[in-house]
Amino acid sequence: MKYYRVLEQFGKIHLCVETSDGVLTSLTSVNDLVNSYEVLLDVADISGVTVDNLTKNVLAQGKAVTFDLTELIEWSIKKSGPAFIIKPIEPEEMWAGGLGNMIMDEEALANANEDTRLAYNTPSISTTIYKGTNHRLVGPFDKIGVREDTERTIAEGEIVFIIYKGKFAGISTGNEVAGTLAGLSSNWAVPSKVFKGCASIGPCILSLEDVKSPLELHLELKQFRGKDQIGQSDLITKFKRTPEEIIASTVAHDSPPKVVIQYTGGFVVAKDGDDIASLEQGDVVRISLEGVGFVENEVEVV
Repeated sequence: MKYYRVLEQFGKIHLCVETSDGVLTSLTSVNDLVNSYEVLLDVADISGVTVDNLTKNVLAQGKAVTFDLTELIEWSIKKSGPAFIIKPIEPEEMWAGGLGNMIMDEEALANANEDTRLAYNTPSISTTIYKGTNHRLVGPFDKIGVREDTERTIAEGEIVFIIYKGKFAGISTGNEVAGTLAGLSSNWAVPSKVFKGCASIGPCILSLEDVKSPLELHLELKQFRGKDQIGQSDLITKFKRTPEEIIASTVAHDSPPKVVIQYTGGFVVAKDGDDIASLEQGDVVRISLEGVGFVENEVEVV
């Protein structure tokens, strides 16, 4: 099942599930205690009942409020309307990984330096980098940030893992904004990753029960400047390891917060031929993931 959060204009937040194509049904309107995906994960952890079965039980309890997904997207983009889609979860931390998650072709691996080959061939040690806290994460129609002191920043469309108590709990998609500061100096690794609007997520979470293995999904990124599309790429995602294996190495030797999200690698970037488009003020990036939907963000300089 796909889980969304919807904010009504007067402040009420609904946890919704897509019950039919384009129809979001509010679980919160049936039981106001069910107001986040994290609540469902908590109850599932206590009861042993799956998230989706809990959802079915809530829906059976009474009549629910519904929202039209097409209208919500339109209102969210225009920032005007009775209700909006907001980020589907509020993690305590977010992390960004990549090397060792994605499959590198033999030629690229042979031409890589020893440092890269060592990391790629030692998957038990995660290459994950700290990406910040929830207040730096934006929703599917909010503004992503670009540091004004960074010469070049690109958008990276990725699959996002939802991690609950160190375990795999579903997927979403998002933009892991990447700048060049770390390339200039390894001492700038953190500021290159952690800043206002440095990542986006949405529009929803696909629950663990519906995530198929292997995770081979169509992922696409398009970048627009004004009315012109200035870059695009797409692919079928191919992971070197399972989500459970990737997360196990991420949380090894650690005591992570209860809810974490992990960006799993820069799968798609905005390409125009062989060139990768940089992000500029006012650009719009749209990232689509099969089975999940799309996250669309405008760029602002921070």
